[in-house]
Amino acid sequence: MTDSETPRRSSTGPIFLTLCGLLVIAALASVPFVAGAPTEEGLPDITKFLGRFHPVFLHLPIGMLLLVLVLEIGHFIPRNRAGYSTRMAMFFAAASSVVATILGLLLYYGTGNYRDELAERHLYGGIIFACGMVAAFIVKVWVDFHAGKGTWIYWTLLIGSTGVMGIASHDGGSLTHGEDYLTAFAPNPIRKAMGLPEKVEKKEKPKPTPAATDLAATGTGEAPAGTPAAPAPVSTDPVVYTNLIVPIFEQKCYSCHSAEQKVRGKYRMEEYDLLLKGGSEGEGIVPGNSADSNVVVRIELPSDDEEHMPPPEKKDIHLVDHEVLLIKWWIDSGASPEAKLSDLKPTDEIKAAITKLVPAEDLAEKKATAAAEEKQEAEKRDSVAADVERLRKEFPAALNFESQASSGLVFTAVSMRKEFGDDDLAKLQPVIPAMVSIDLSSSTVTDTGTKLLAEAAELKTLRLSETAITDAALDELAKLPKLESLNLYGTQVTNDGILKLAELKNLKKLYLWQTKVDAAGVQALKEKLPGCEVIMGL
Repeated sequence: MTDSETPRRSSTGPIFLTLCGLLVIAALASVPFVAGAPTEEGLPDITKFLGRFHPVFLHLPIGMLLLVLVLEIGHFIPRNRAGYSTRMAMFFAAASSVVATILGLLLYYGTGNYRDELAERHLYGGIIFACGMVAAFIVKVWVDFHAGKGTWIYWTLLIGSTGVMGIASHDGGSLTHGEDYLTAFAPNPIRKAMGLPEKVEKKEKPKPTPAATDLAATGTGEAPAGTPAAPAPVSTDPVVYTNLIVPIFEQKCYSCHSAEQKVRGKYRMEEYDLLLKGGSEGEGIVPGNSADSNVVVRIELPSDDEEHMPPPEKKDIHLVDHEVLLIKWWIDSGASPEAKLSDLKPTDEIKAAITKLVPAEDLAEKKATAAAEEKQEAEKRDSVAADVERLRKEFPAALNFESQASSGLVFTAVSMRKEFGDDDLAKLQPVIPAMVSIDLSSSTVTDTGTKLLAEAAELKTLRLSETAITDAALDELAKLPKLESLNLYGTQVTNDGILKLAELKNLKKLYLWQTKVDAAGVQALKEKLPGCEVIMGL
């Protein structure tokens, strides 16, 4: 039986599906307004666990939508015009888009790491796509019910949802791989058609001959045989852009605005032409006018403004006054890429600012140190990788690396609770030295088990709430040099016991409600650890 031959039947089903669909649309659309911005703390681990399935699951609605489009286009072939309905395929496309969006919301709000413009746009794009798919399914139900009437509305929603899906998918890819992932290697004609700057082939700098190098080093006309070349002396009249401004941008801006990173606001700063061109906010630099240059405008916003650059959460790379002064001076002087310091006639104030810049050799040393630390972190991660994979099979979803770049491990027994005890903790012994966070809340771990934690030299967060531990366990916990947060809620610790924690000079938070500790015990501890916040509950 074809769509056009559908007999009269009750409208109860379509009405029910419509009401359900409208409720889903209303729920999805309201989430950003009800939940607000994600917090730095994120949500519980189970939320983070489920959210990470978003990149896996999102391919299903994309595939289902493409299937629906193929089937619908098949209706235009004469022999297939009365062959089938796509209602069921459309249902699975809509349902899978809703599930993918829910997982995306869990990922967005769960980790607290996605708080930039691109992530927000991807969030809204995913919600609009899911709502559009549900609306298209509702209309499809009524189109079939009325033997094809209103098909144009269905097609409008279907094509519109496809367009939104394309945009949202691109944004999602940009979040994962960087904003120019698709276009980084595009030929110049394609880049021009897309409104992107043309790629400039980088010319290799000519290498000085050994003779010339030695000549500069020795001041003689003859290079001494077998003598290594000395480094070229630093110019007393540097190129302002290359030697003064670029190092500031490299240190403070490139982490968000270069091709090697996830580009914020479509603004790249590592090439002069791109620096001037700007991104989604308009021109980056207006030569001769720092007040209208978006770089300066964003730098000079209040530090708590979400548009301030660098972002408020990146306090370690905020620009200091003398750096801002030099950037503004360079722009107001014409923002030349070639002008030397003497050409721009610096004032005494500018000369003083230049003396405050971090020397190039210090920057190079800092960069080398960071690279060495990154390599060391990778080696430490590799050293525990095999044990982590083995233990993950025994404790699914409980053991993870702190981040993709970190060797630190995070463990939670929250899903096992009373099924996790001292013997289970002992199985984790090979990786305990790499632990940065452990949650043993409501488990059956005892004082005996906590002896293993003395090996957790990197541990920063420990939760032992509602376990059977006593003061005896605190002897071991007092040996954790980096511990910052300790939760002992609902345990048997006492006033005398918590004084052992006075050795934890990095301890910032201690949770003690529903324990045997009273106000006198808290006061005694605070006298020894004035920087520690003790939370006693209500």
